[in-house]
Amino acid sequence: MRKLAYLLLGALTLALADSHALAQSADTPAPQPYTRIANPDTNVVQLQIALRKFVPIQNTGPTIWLASVMHVGELAYYQALQHFLDAQTVVLYEGINPDAHPHHVHDPLPAAPPAGTNGDYSMQSALARSLGLVFQLDAIDYDRTNFLNSDLSVLQIQNIMAEGRPLVANGGTNAPFDVLLQIMDGSSFLGSIFKIGLQFIADSPQLQAVAKLTLIEAVGRLKGDLSDVQGLPPDWKKLIQVLIQARNQNLMTDLSAELKKIPPSGSIAVFYGTGHMDDLEKRVTSNLHYHTTEDIWLPAFSVDLQKSGITPAEAQWMQKLVQGQMDQMQRR
Repeated sequence: MRKLAYLLLGALTLALADSHALAQSADTPAPQPYTRIANPDTNVVQLQIALRKFVPIQNTGPTIWLASVMHVGELAYYQALQHFLDAQTVVLYEGINPDAHPHHVHDPLPAAPPAGTNGDYSMQSALARSLGLVFQLDAIDYDRTNFLNSDLSVLQIQNIMAEGRPLVANGGTNAPFDVLLQIMDGSSFLGSIFKIGLQFIADSPQLQAVAKLTLIEAVGRLKGDLSDVQGLPPDWKKLIQVLIQARNQNLMTDLSAELKKIPPSGSIAVFYGTGHMDDLEKRVTSNLHYHTTEDIWLPAFSVDLQKSGITPAEAQWMQKLVQGQMDQMQRR
C-alpha cells in the first residue's frame, strides 16, 4: 500500500514539474544541465539550480546570465535569486500574461481569458503549499525598474496553435493548450483530481517529504530539450514546441534589442524556467556568439531523510523508480 502511494506521488510530481527534457537532439552538442542533485549532508537530498554566465567571444559586449529557476522552492532560494536579479542591469522575465505586470519590452496583443479559467486558483501555487514550499510568483518582487516582461501572451500562443484557423468564441482553440490551462487552474476534471492529490500530500508530513524527494529526483535527472521528446501525439508535440521554442525565439528578439541599449559593462539576466535553458543556451552561443564562463548553483529545496522518516532503502527504491520512468520516456 505504501509503495502504491509512492507510485501515485511519483506520477503527480512528474506531471507537474517544469523541468528539462526527455530526449536530446543528436546533431547539436548538449549544454551542461541546469539542475543537479546534491547531498550537502549524509541524510539530506537537495535540488540545485544553475545561474550560468555568458560573455562575448570577442570580449566586447554586456554579460548575459541564463538565470534558470524552479517554480516552487524554499523562501531562502527566492531571496537569493532576488538579490542576484536586483544587481543586474536588465532582467528579461517569463510570464505568459504580460499585461499582468507594469513593465514590458513591447506591447503584447490584448490578452483574452482562455476557456475554463479559474482566476482564483493556481496549480503551481497549490503544489508549493502542499510541499511546504513557496511559489515563485508569490516570492519574487517583479515591481522593479530593471524587470522587463519578455514573453508571449495567452492570445499569441492560441493564435500560433490555431495556425490561422479562427479562434472559438471564448478565445480558445480546443487544442491541448486549453486543456493544459484548465488543468493548471483546476477547472477541468483532471485538474480537480490533482487538487485532491495535493491536499492528500499536504495532510501527511511523510508523503510531503516523499513528494519532494520524487520531484528532486525527477527534475534533477531530466536532461536535454523538451521539444525534442519522441513519441508524443502531434498536437502535444506542437504545444511543447510553441511553449519552448516560440517563446524562446520571442525572448531572443528582445534580448538582441536590449544588448544594443546597455553599456558593455552592463548585464542582462534571462529569468526563465529550467525547461527553456537548453534551447536558450544553444541560441545564445550560436546566434549571439557568446560562451559560458561560470555557474552559480543555488539550492531550491531539500529533504532530510532521517527527519522525514524515510529509510535509506525507501529512498533508494524511489530513486530507481524515477530513473526507470525517465529511461522509459527516453526510449519512446
